[in-house]
Amino acid sequence: MLAENKSSQDTPKHARLSNEKTHQCDALVITCNDFRFTTATQEFLNNRLGLEGKYDYLSIPGSIRNLMDSKTRYLVLDKFDVSVRLHHVNRIIIFAHQDCTDYGGSSAYKESTDEFKAISKDLKKARSLVGKNFRHLKVYLYYGSISYNNQKRIFNFTQPEHIKTPL
Repeated sequence: MLAENKSSQDTPKHARLSNEKTHQCDALVITCNDFRFTTATQEFLNNRLGLEGKYDYLSIPGSIRNLMDSKTRYLVLDKFDVSVRLHHVNRIIIFAHQDCTDYGGSSAYKESTDEFKAISKDLKKARSLVGKNFRHLKVYLYYGSISYNNQKRIFNFTQPEHIKTPL
């Protein structure tokens, strides 16, 4: 009896629920929690991708940097697993952005193209890591940038060409 109780307690709650058809959403989104991009990211998801009310939203500092770090990778993938198993997502969407503090901000790069290349490289690695764990899901990547027009912030989300996957 103790062995049964112990194994039941050792099984993560989401694993015990994984066979239940609870909720379904179209996508799992991972993004940085940078307040400058939060609203713009959600508007992009809702309006441009047509996903309003159809996605789980995982917002953590540095987003993909946590996947690159072997010390935090398991935590992120475990949270992905909860969404994939309980909400039966169809795809994963990963956002990274310009001037991310986890990358040292834009000032850490000589040119904005260097920053873009470095973050795009990590986006590609993130897709590979996620793909190895969730082979049945497509992974889409976006890079967010800010420009200014008359002191108004303009956000742009693009799929970097060398890692582009069409929707």
